[in-house]
Amino acid sequence: MIETALTELQIAYKVSSGQIVVDCPYCGKSNHLYIDPQKGVYYCHKCGERGGWSKLRKQLGAPGDARVPGSAPTVIVPASPAKLQYRHPSDGYTSGCRKRLLGPSGTSVINYLYERKISLDAIHHFGLGLENRDGKEWLVIPYMKNGEPVNIKYRTLPPSAKEFRRWRDGESILFHRDCLKTLKDDDPVIIAEGETDCLTLFSAGFHSVVATSIGAGGIKPEWIDELERFSTIYIAYDSDDAGRKGAKELAMRLGDDRCRNVQLPAGIDDVNDFFMKGGTREEFESLIGNAKPLDVENILDIEQAFKRLIDSYNDEQDGAGILPPWNNVAKLTGAFEPGDLIILSATPKTGKTTLALNISLNISKKGLPTLLYCLEMRPERLVKKTMQIQGWKREDELTPDAMVNLYRQLDEVPLYFGYNYRKCTLDIVVETIRKGVRRYGFKFVVFDNLHFLARDISHQTQEVGMISKTFKLLAEELQIPIMLIAQPRKVDDNQVMGMNDLKDSSSIGADADMVIVLYRKKTKNNDGTAETSFDPTTLVRVDASRFKSGGEALLYYDGARAVFKELAVYSGNA
Repeated sequence: MIETALTELQIAYKVSSGQIVVDCPYCGKSNHLYIDPQKGVYYCHKCGERGGWSKLRKQLGAPGDARVPGSAPTVIVPASPAKLQYRHPSDGYTSGCRKRLLGPSGTSVINYLYERKISLDAIHHFGLGLENRDGKEWLVIPYMKNGEPVNIKYRTLPPSAKEFRRWRDGESILFHRDCLKTLKDDDPVIIAEGETDCLTLFSAGFHSVVATSIGAGGIKPEWIDELERFSTIYIAYDSDDAGRKGAKELAMRLGDDRCRNVQLPAGIDDVNDFFMKGGTREEFESLIGNAKPLDVENILDIEQAFKRLIDSYNDEQDGAGILPPWNNVAKLTGAFEPGDLIILSATPKTGKTTLALNISLNISKKGLPTLLYCLEMRPERLVKKTMQIQGWKREDELTPDAMVNLYRQLDEVPLYFGYNYRKCTLDIVVETIRKGVRRYGFKFVVFDNLHFLARDISHQTQEVGMISKTFKLLAEELQIPIMLIAQPRKVDDNQVMGMNDLKDSSSIGADADMVIVLYRKKTKNNDGTAETSFDPTTLVRVDASRFKSGGEALLYYDGARAVFKELAVYSGNA
């Protein structure tokens, strides 16, 4: 049982002469603490620490209330309902790792950290530790929240090849976030890319520093909230393409007006490399003093414009482009590009909102935060439709158990729903989208629908034109594609509408980079009633595309399951 408990506690051990041998969590000496596997008593032959299993297991990091071996070294913190719970490392575990690093077995690692320009003060301040696992030495880097460990980053130490691991089910937070509580609003904050750069800057005397923990491109909404109050932020990311792109994204999310980019000298890869190659505190202070906004707003030179072109081409080639989920439609639309305004229209009851939801769910499942801002359908109704799409289920099949299972599949999908229950204005919608892009990083937005915002009956045509123009400018400002659902004017039964059939204003089509219209043939019900229904075969017409030839494709609409599927063959008549 003790062997099982040690395995679950992620503690390396060996068996010698019938005794279990582990590294001592009290003095850090490797392979000097012996445990009797029958009685559970232990003794360290280096520091003389002795006792029983109950005491030792707490020191090794097991929860204090368990009485038998088998519990993992975690503190359970409830997340939101039905989500996986966070599993935080315990103080006992991280304390043992610290003692191991600061004990005799950690001498070579301390010297290695000195060589990497990480000071003893930083080692103590950040609670760095040492772990032996899989025949390798690992540097233990705890993530602290309100003084408690909530995650750990592991990094192999030489001579092992570089390798990283994270604490399973740990909480992703800003590294060194607790320092923010000690700062005033007008104190400058440095954001580094990764823990090593943060440790290096702290060692050099820059204590108001945090680091993103999931790479240059990873920004969680709560991090934006934590940094909201600071008036000046310096971004010190790596000098490679990923670092530059991540810095630009971070500045956009935080607000370009308060962010400054720390430009590293040529030939320097990152902050740690700067100090490893002889850089001094004074020289880095000079880099901070010369830091500028990432770009002058609204101006690009030809090199920057060409780089944007290459980036968009690469995104499309590697599948990162924003595309409809149906190949036959995607061939007509191409990728939805930053700044695009896509108009989606159809006669009532054709399935405009459901088609937009199918597109939004597909995009968000690729990890791209997506907003569906709907004034016609409440979020609870939209999430039910989302579950139908995900599970290919009819509404009557959404039992409570089925919904819980589907929610577990979707709870990490970055799909968001916007709504307004009171009178809604264009200004409110635009500001909500701006705030959402900043906090959540939306890469695609759908608004349903344009005509809900047109309140001036006497000047509706002009107002609709102004609204469509505003959405086009917003898409350009935020550098995201926006899909705007618009109503058509009244058309004859079984007439396939086009761009010129959009209601109230010809300028809608003029503002749009692409117009997509849907058509389903009306049919009479077989029950003899006068009610009409629609054929499930859906014609998708891509009209007025600025950069593609457009054309027509067919989808099959399974209305009972809220799903559109591709039809490969088009007979020519819908």
